[in-house]
Amino acid sequence: MASFIKYNWFAFFWAILILILCLMPGKDLPSITIFEFDKLVHSGIYLVLVYLMYYGWKKQSSFSFLHKSTILKILIITSSYGFIVEVMQELFTADRHFDIFDALANASGAVVGCYISPYIKNKLSQN
Repeated sequence: MASFIKYNWFAFFWAILILILCLMPGKDLPSITIFEFDKLVHSGIYLVLVYLMYYGWKKQSSFSFLHKSTILKILIITSSYGFIVEVMQELFTADRHFDIFDALANASGAVVGCYISPYIKNKLSQN
């Protein structure tokens, strides 16, 4: 378990930060008027989450089952998390609401992250 925590604490921190930021009142967030920029931010945040999870899962030695079908497991978890966070915005905030396009942007970031994470980890390991 120590190995898992050692290599995955930053992914947990990042996931909690996502939740906190998404549940903050909308008036406390900076105003962004460009529609596409907001979706790029959502995608980027989940791309980073995927990479942090992929790196941590591949480095840890506590749970060997995480080394099999890693990408698929991470894609399911992160896409589901992105959807659940959107639902929580609807249920637990007064001025933030569920947005299917934000959920899709979260999932698209997860897909891109799953595609590039093995490549990035391999490149970083070679150096």
